[in-house]
Amino acid sequence: MKKIKDVIRITGLSRRTLQYYDDQGLVQPKRTKENYRLYGKDELWKLWRLLIYKEMGFQLDEIACLLEKSEEDTHWMLEERLVHLQADMEELARMYRFTEKVLEYGIPDENFLKQISKTTDYKSMVKCLAERV
Repeated sequence: MKKIKDVIRITGLSRRTLQYYDDQGLVQPKRTKENYRLYGKDELWKLWRLLIYKEMGFQLDEIACLLEKSEEDTHWMLEERLVHLQADMEELARMYRFTEKVLEYGIPDENFLKQISKTTDYKSMVKCLAERV
């Protein structure tokens, strides 16, 4: 069993964060009769899993769900996370390339803006601008 100060040292988390996780029911350590928190093997394992999921970008409500799921369901959720991360990476790469072009060529002039104003929606305008730039 580890005292909260030991868990703070091991994990780098603050006392307040550990208390918050306890209050939210994510990792609930045992209590001494003096009401001190004690972390056993199961609580530490749950805490490590929480930190791993947090590092993957999951929100605390998603982590709460993951901590209760079977290994098979967890695997499925992690696969879904990869799909979303891949889509996010592709969108960020597109935005990066677009920003590079704007930096390189500058913001298009008024004449070009009049030309693209004939497009029907925002995505078409951005596509036209990306091709132009």
